[in-house]
Parts: sequence; structure tokens; C-alpha cells
Amino acid sequence: MHASENFSEYFARLLVICNQMKRYREKIKETRMVEKTYVCCKKKFHYMMVAIEKSQNMDVISIQDLIAKVQAHEKRVNEIRECGCTCIFFKVR
Repeated sequence: MHASENFSEYFARLLVICNQMKRYREKIKETRMVEKTYVCCKKKFHYMMVAIEKSQNMDVISIQDLIAKVQAHEKRVNEIRECGCTCIFFKVR
């Protein structure tokens, strides 16, 4: 995953490569795609991937579920950055 690349761009690139491999009749298991996604995530998503790994069986999770979870997280992080919030928790008075 490139430093300036968001997760959707990375996943699109991964799908292109997998589709090219399938075109040459190479079999690619979905678990392999999940593993590749997990290994190649940049630091800003690493803690999210660890949380997913701990909460779900990585052999069972589909690539679509993994992508949806990470994209939802990326969207929340971007919304927080855009609004200028420094903390996502509410302060108790």
C-alpha cells in the first residue's frame, strides 16, 4: 500500500492483480486476499486490522466484510479530521 493511497484505491489495485491471475487460471482463495490485505496495510490502519483479527476468525471473514469494516473506519477518521475535532470522545462536565 502506497503512503498516499487510500484503502479503496489499494483494494481496487489488489482486485486488478487478482483478476489478472485468475485470467491465467491461477486459483486464488479468498483467505489469501484477506491475508495479503492484512499484511500490506499501512500503519494508519494497522491497529484496526489487529482489532478485526482479534474479534473475528481471519479464515472465515470474507474480503468484502474486511473491506467494508476498514472503509467505514477510514470514513470516520476522515470525518473527524475534516471537522477539526481533536478528540472523538465526549467530555464529561
